[in-house]
Amino acid sequence: MRRRTASIEPRIDISSQTPLIAGWKSHDRYQLTVGRTWWYKRFRAAAYVNAIVWMAWTVAILLPFPPFSYLQPIMVGGGAGTWFVIAYFLLLAVAVVGFAAVSAIVFVIEVHERRRPNYTIMLIGLVLLYVGTMAGLILLGLAGAIGGYMLVVENSTVNATDILLSPYVNLVTAACLAAIVGAAFTIYGMGTAKATEP
Repeated sequence: MRRRTASIEPRIDISSQTPLIAGWKSHDRYQLTVGRTWWYKRFRAAAYVNAIVWMAWTVAILLPFPPFSYLQPIMVGGGAGTWFVIAYFLLLAVAVVGFAAVSAIVFVIEVHERRRPNYTIMLIGLVLLYVGTMAGLILLGLAGAIGGYMLVVENSTVNATDILLSPYVNLVTAACLAAIVGAAFTIYGMGTAKATEP
């Protein structure tokens, strides 16, 4: 009489796998403290918000009734309207793609390299970078829309338009400086991130 042998199923211990494979789905190996701040998630959320703003901006350009219907002639007219065009594309390139790229870099630092950036430095960097970037782009686009409207729709003189737009130059410059300082803080925070206990 043949004895039945119990089948033995192989078991895989994921703890013996590489950290990348073992921690890819749940990040359990990297969840070092309860309620810790994941900075890559905050930069990613900022990129999402900026993407919504960019989509709303795009819809505004396409609307067929005033005052939105003036935007396309302003963009084609050149001059001050160029500011509006530049702000529109920079919003996509810097505020959306740029913040998403920073989020990806911070993700590698926090999750795969298991290093933790300084909370205060990253907070200052995120706030200044976000406020400076968005304020600068919105002001630049607003100045371009106003200046383009005066030139294209109202047929104002270039001198009159320049006088109206001159205050925006200082505001946009201040916003750009804030964004630069915020970027410096963010880069410093990423570069000085300290390793944590596994």
